[in-house]
Amino acid sequence: MERVVFVGAESTGKSTLSEYLARAYDTVAVPEIGRFIWEEKEGRLGPDDYVEIAIRHRAAEDEAMAQARRWLFVDTNALTTLLLGIEFRQVGESPPADLLRCADECRARYAHTFVCADDIPYEEQDVRENEVWRGRIQQLVLKDLDARRIPYTVVQGSVEERARQVRRVLDAAAA
Repeated sequence: MERVVFVGAESTGKSTLSEYLARAYDTVAVPEIGRFIWEEKEGRLGPDDYVEIAIRHRAAEDEAMAQARRWLFVDTNALTTLLLGIEFRQVGESPPADLLRCADECRARYAHTFVCADDIPYEEQDVRENEVWRGRIQQLVLKDLDARRIPYTVVQGSVEERARQVRRVLDAAAA
């Protein structure tokens, strides 16, 4: 079993793509746990909440591995959690050590990292910022992956086009 993670800014299709591929590969997807906690706390999060998000997300991944078949598709990871905590100014100047550890472990945790491009229409939601914010976060995600030397593949286009791009990478890795 290998973990495949989808990262990118909000409204870039991570959830849709991970669920689509889980159905296509007859396996499971792990949703973005941070979204549930964010909504529950109406966006008022502190440093400990970001640690909780990272740890609960990892636990959900670990639990889902028992049901996964070859691939586990994961919507977001601790890198994005850390990045958003910093950008929302909710983790402080020195993020908690446990959050940093979870983010650092992302390099080895996932067999493949895919960045969902921000080339699809922005979907407005009460818990989202705006399209300008999306573009800013998207650039920060790419910069962070590069700084951490985490290899990634950017996927673009419709859900079907993105799925084909992911399939090419995964099928080549499985060969």
